[in-house]
Amino acid sequence: MTVKRAATSTPVRTTATAAKASVTAPPAGLRKGDEGPKVKQLQDALVQLKYMTKEQVATGPGVFGPKTEAAVKKFQADQKLPNTGFYGDQTHAALKKELAKTGGTTPPPSTPGVFKKPPVVSAPSPNFNERNGMDIDTIVIHHTASNNGAGDLAHMRDPKAEVSAHYMVDRDGKIYQLVNDSKRAWHAGKAELHGVPTDVNGRSIGIEIVNDGSGKTAFTEAQYKSLTQLVGFLKQEYKVPMNNIVGHKDVAVPKGRKSDPASNFDWTRLRNGIS
Repeated sequence: MTVKRAATSTPVRTTATAAKASVTAPPAGLRKGDEGPKVKQLQDALVQLKYMTKEQVATGPGVFGPKTEAAVKKFQADQKLPNTGFYGDQTHAALKKELAKTGGTTPPPSTPGVFKKPPVVSAPSPNFNERNGMDIDTIVIHHTASNNGAGDLAHMRDPKAEVSAHYMVDRDGKIYQLVNDSKRAWHAGKAELHGVPTDVNGRSIGIEIVNDGSGKTAFTEAQYKSLTQLVGFLKQEYKVPMNNIVGHKDVAVPKGRKSDPASNFDWTRLRNGIS
């Protein structure tokens, strides 16, 4: 389990006969104050669905201002989603669905599309901060040190715990997403990568597997299947080198501070499944 510690994709273009640009849903994780091509992509989608006008988004490279926030809130209200103005996972999923009805398309998975993101249950944790511009190039695998998925999930969502991970894979294979990929979850603590001190949290995706870590409790078949799909997708999506898919014990400082994932975790199965 993690230790207590203090604390973008451009629109896909098609070359159909009319050379018409397809409108796509950007990745989740946008909010008021954000700028850039992902915001412009969101605005184009809202124009497509008639929640904004072309005139409202014609200026600048894409700024998530009051008009964009109001449009997102209106879309959320129509979709019976929490009316927050934050473009999160639920709003992203709804936007993709509505765009599909209008002929808009969703971005294809990264080359060559071997893995698609598996279904996840949104279970937001407040325990995260910004990556401050660091790119994702590492995936860290943990065990929760418990076989109680509900308890583990509650712990990582408790602001007093000051711990989290991006994903948790329960005993039945169900995947929970606690922190958006674009944010810095608090899962690795003091760490290094391949012997070099670095902000591992800032550059990694953290995945917790519900397991007591004794080395005697088997990781379930459902967990291996879900984990393979999830890690395969993340490796593909962020172009993570195979040698940067590591266990917490591989990065924790000092050496020996952590033992996860447990000794009976089948690394060969995982690596064969995603290679």
